[in-house]
Amino acid sequence: MNDLIPVGATAPDFELPASDGTAYRLSDLLKRQLALLVFYPGNDTPG
Repeated sequence: MNDLIPVGATAPDFELPASDGTAYRLSDLLKRQLALLVFYPGNDTPG
């Protein structure tokens, strides 16, 4: 099974907490402004 999202595809909606505990949902942010999503490997992971 391939779970990769193709380059240029619309990102699925998701919600993540900020460091202060405030929850941010992608769909809510996109109502007000553009968003750039950047993903990087976590600490202590190869790559």
